[in-house]
Amino acid sequence: METSTSSESLNSLAAFAPDDATRGVWRAHLEEIALNDGETLFHQDEPADSMFFIESGEVAVVLEVDGVSRSHVRKFGAGQCLGEIAFYRQRVRTATVEAVGSAVLWRLTSANLARLEGKHPALALSFHRHVASLMAERLSFSNQELKEPLARLAHALRGLATSDFSEQGWDRPGVTEAAERHDEVGAVAQAMEFLVARLQEHIAALRQETAAREAIESELRIAGQIQLSLLPPPPSAAERQRVDFAAHIDPAKEAGGDLYDGFFLPDGRFFALVGDVSGKGVSAAVFMALAAMAVRTLVRNIGDPGTLLAQVNRLLCERNETMQFVTACAVMFDPASGELTWANAGHPLPAIVSANGDLVWLEGPRAAPLGVFEETVFETQRRVLAQNETLIVYSDGVSESMNAQSALFGSEGIQRCLQGSALNHSEDAVKRIVAAVLAHQGDAPQADDLTLVALRPMR
Repeated sequence: METSTSSESLNSLAAFAPDDATRGVWRAHLEEIALNDGETLFHQDEPADSMFFIESGEVAVVLEVDGVSRSHVRKFGAGQCLGEIAFYRQRVRTATVEAVGSAVLWRLTSANLARLEGKHPALALSFHRHVASLMAERLSFSNQELKEPLARLAHALRGLATSDFSEQGWDRPGVTEAAERHDEVGAVAQAMEFLVARLQEHIAALRQETAAREAIESELRIAGQIQLSLLPPPPSAAERQRVDFAAHIDPAKEAGGDLYDGFFLPDGRFFALVGDVSGKGVSAAVFMALAAMAVRTLVRNIGDPGTLLAQVNRLLCERNETMQFVTACAVMFDPASGELTWANAGHPLPAIVSANGDLVWLEGPRAAPLGVFEETVFETQRRVLAQNETLIVYSDGVSESMNAQSALFGSEGIQRCLQGSALNHSEDAVKRIVAAVLAHQGDAPQADDLTLVALRPMR
């Protein structure tokens, strides 16, 4: 930026320096600024210690947004002043000003104005009156040329929002027309057009993502329906005369990873199983279905729970490229003798509730989950399930249910809701545990599948 102290012409100050004597005074208080095309007079956010009068050429007011854009909002020509508002209010610059072509300006600093007011108060008063008249003209211009168009743009912006950012229902042509202006109105209208374009891009992308998500959710719902179809039907009236069996399953998502089964074997024993596949979603659902079908296929020809789990484990290990696994507890109950046999593959311990409400955990060896090690041995355990005793088998979605404070329901929660009161039916046990889990969970989201079965001899 070039500066000089010469003053060949002071025509831009004729309104308050009409004669040579007055101009001579001003000559001592002004500094001439010569700008080349694109050269900056001052930057946005700089301290305002000067105001300027344009002698010749044009300058443009530029709004700058960090990391976004810069835009010419207005131009000033010969005879106009700029920077006076920040100068008088002693604030920082609200915009950047740069030359459009060559321009010559006169700069008045706050220090020189103070000296002028001390030495030539009448001349300073005339100057202040002149600046006041320029500011009044600018205010009038703002009211007539800016206020009404900006109000129309504000109305269009509200219409855009109420129309859900569509092409209809708001003054799109008015915004397009206003965007052709080279002032503040044009800058706002251009920003609106940019906003509309970006919003419509995002809305189109959101619609695509929503459609894709809905397709996935539809597939998950179908997977969940297929899973439910794999569950056993309720026992028939004849079967209920031999064994009292109840079950509950509540997936945390559309497709879960828990499974249960319960049906009579050809030799008259009742088979029950609860399993829990690692992970969630479609992959867990598919692995669960594979495990359920393997159990159904093999159990009718295998009379021992440990042998059954060993065979299922080998099948799951053969092609387990996803490295998933399933914990399981398999139970066989003979209604005639009361003999209960079971094997545990990394699953939570089952429990027995006595006739007087005492709860006993079935401690014993727990092998690795199914699908991990092909040669795992699953030990079969035995005991007699007496009249009025109830067997409880559940997934960890019961014991690991959390409330809003992240406190677990735990095995203690199961014990609390069953302890000290006799059970009349298996359904009593299931309902008590489910109600207690839901009460503990409260408003917290369900984090895992909730599955349990109860089995007891008929009287």
